[in-house]
Amino acid sequence: MSQKLNLTAEQIYEKEFHIDVKGYASEEVDVFLDEIIEDYQSYDESIEELSQAVMRYEEKIKELQQEIYTLQNENQSLNEKLDSQQTGNYDQVDILKRIARLEQAVFNKED
Repeated sequence: MSQKLNLTAEQIYEKEFHIDVKGYASEEVDVFLDEIIEDYQSYDESIEELSQAVMRYEEKIKELQQEIYTLQNENQSLNEKLDSQQTGNYDQVDILKRIARLEQAVFNKED
C-alpha cells in the first residue's frame, strides 16, 4: 500500500478540541472519535493479519519453487537414464537380430 495514514488510533484518542460558546457537543464528538478509533484498530489488525498471511504465502511459494526445481532435476536425470537405457536396448536388439539372421543363414545353408 502506498497510502500513508495521517493519524494513529492513539493520536485520535488523545486529541482535544477547544471549546467555544457555540461549539459541538463534546459527548457526541467523543462517541464519534471512539468509533473512529475502533475502526483504526480493526484496520491495523487486518493489515497485520494480511501481512502475516503474505509472508506465509511467500514462504510457501519459495518451498514449492524449490520442490519444482528438485523435481525438474530428478526428471531430467531419469530422462537421461531412460535415453541411455533405450539406446542400450536398441543396440542389444540389433545384435540379437543380426545373430538370428546369421544363424538362419548358417542353418539354411547347411540344409
